[in-house]
Amino acid sequence: MLRAGLFMTMAMAAAAPAVAQSVVLTADDGRPLMIGTGAELGNGLRPSTAGAKDIVDEFRRLCLPNPADAPARVAASSFGLSDASVVFPARGKQPEARLSQWRGPSASLSVWAGDEAGLKGQPIVITQRAYQVTGVYGPFRAEGAQCNLVVSLLDFAAAVQVAEALTASLGIPGKLVTKKTFSDGYWQVADVRVNFTAPTVRSGAQPVVMSAQLFQKGSKR
Repeated sequence: MLRAGLFMTMAMAAAAPAVAQSVVLTADDGRPLMIGTGAELGNGLRPSTAGAKDIVDEFRRLCLPNPADAPARVAASSFGLSDASVVFPARGKQPEARLSQWRGPSASLSVWAGDEAGLKGQPIVITQRAYQVTGVYGPFRAEGAQCNLVVSLLDFAAAVQVAEALTASLGIPGKLVTKKTFSDGYWQVADVRVNFTAPTVRSGAQPVVMSAQLFQKGSKR
């Protein structure tokens, strides 16, 4: 019985899909930049039932005023986040890359301080509006110390409510475009740029990405 049970456990583990090694960062122009393979934006997250104001309040608590301080606030997150750091193995002359990430049932959070070691050549996907851009890390790259929160929502209407809650919380946006199937924009909060993206979704839950970017002086954006 023990051997049979062990065999069944091993067989189930072999049949289970591998956990995708991917993480969402933010490019210099504010677009969400997914690095890694085997995952779509918001993949594996179930829709949150939290209200738009609560989601924005939690984003602010985690990521503002200093994105780099987010790890100290993760334990108390209402999203139930736990460590899910991503490791990209060394390849040739490329060193191993470790990126800080936490996941909960409905949300994921990544924090990046700007260390690009090991990222060059990794596959990337940029998802915005009704299109995707694929390529490798290098021509497309993240910039600025940043805190990135991905939340799965029930539908696009819920995403629009989050954009409205960001405006109510942060003030007049630098730019905000909302059409029938997508919404994106940014706000400037002191030295930090807050980005929002809700891309077109053909089916299933609606992911939204909110990020806070702190650019170094002299950087081009």
